[in-house]
Amino acid sequence: MEVHIKCLTQACNNHQIAYENLDDEKNFIKVALGEDLLFQQNRTPFNTEAIAAICKDKEHTYQLLHKQIAMPKTIGFLDFNTHDHYQKYVNYPSQDSIVNKIEQTFGYPVVVKRNRGALGVNVFLCQEKEMVAAALDEIFNRNSCSYDYIALAQDYIQSKQEFRVVFFRGELLLCYQRVSENQEFGARYWDTNKGHALHIDDPEELSALSQFVQPALQLPGLNYVGFDIIKNHQGEYRLLEMNSGPKYNHYIQSCGEEKIITLYEKILLKER
Repeated sequence: MEVHIKCLTQACNNHQIAYENLDDEKNFIKVALGEDLLFQQNRTPFNTEAIAAICKDKEHTYQLLHKQIAMPKTIGFLDFNTHDHYQKYVNYPSQDSIVNKIEQTFGYPVVVKRNRGALGVNVFLCQEKEMVAAALDEIFNRNSCSYDYIALAQDYIQSKQEFRVVFFRGELLLCYQRVSENQEFGARYWDTNKGHALHIDDPEELSALSQFVQPALQLPGLNYVGFDIIKNHQGEYRLLEMNSGPKYNHYIQSCGEEKIITLYEKILLKER
C-alpha cells in the first residue's frame, strides 16, 4: 500500500467511512460516499478528464494560464522525426531550426525539458548551443523510456524558494517548501542528505500564494490540485506546473503522516 493511500484509509477509519480494497496491493480503493469514490494509485474522482490531461501537459498548462498567472515563458517543439501523420504539426523540421529558435527567443541560460516529465527527469539547464542540442537528443531519444515527443524551452528563473500548494474545491489544505542544501540546478531535494519538505503555515505566505493561483482555481473541472510554484529573489511568484494527482511521499518522509491524514479527512468530510 502506498503511503498516501494508507493515510486516506486512516482518514476513513477515523470517521467511520466504509471503504473496499479492489486490488491485492491495496492501492485501488472504493470509498462509500455518495455514489462511491474511486481512488486508483494517485488518481482521484475529483477532476475532469480534460483537466487531468492538461495538468500532465506542461505546454497546454502554459497556453491555458500564462495570460492570467505569471509563468516562465515557454515554447514547445514537436519531435521532427514524428510519424508521417503528425508531420503537418511540425513547425521546426530539424534540430538546427529548433536550436536557432531557442537562441533567438531566450538566449542563455535556458531550460530545456520534456513536456510530460516528472521528478526532474530530462530537465536541463543549457548554457550554450551544444548543450541545447544534447538536451534535445536525450528528450527525443525513442529508445529511452523517458522519450517525449514534445520538448519545451523555458525561461530560466533563479529560484529562492519552491513550494507545493494543495487545494481542494478552492480551499488551501497543505503548503510546504522543498528545501535542498544542493543548489545545483535540477537537484532532487529528496535525494540529498539534508533535503527535506518544510511545512509552511505562515498566514501571510499562505494568503499570498492563494491569491496568486486564484485564476487557476476558477477553471471548470479543477477541484483537487497541487501547484508547483517558485519565488524568485525579488519575491515574485511563478507557476511552474499543476498536478492533478499529488502524492505526499516526500512530505511524509520529512513531516510524518498526521497532516496528510487530516488533509484527506477534510476532503472526505466535504464530500459526505
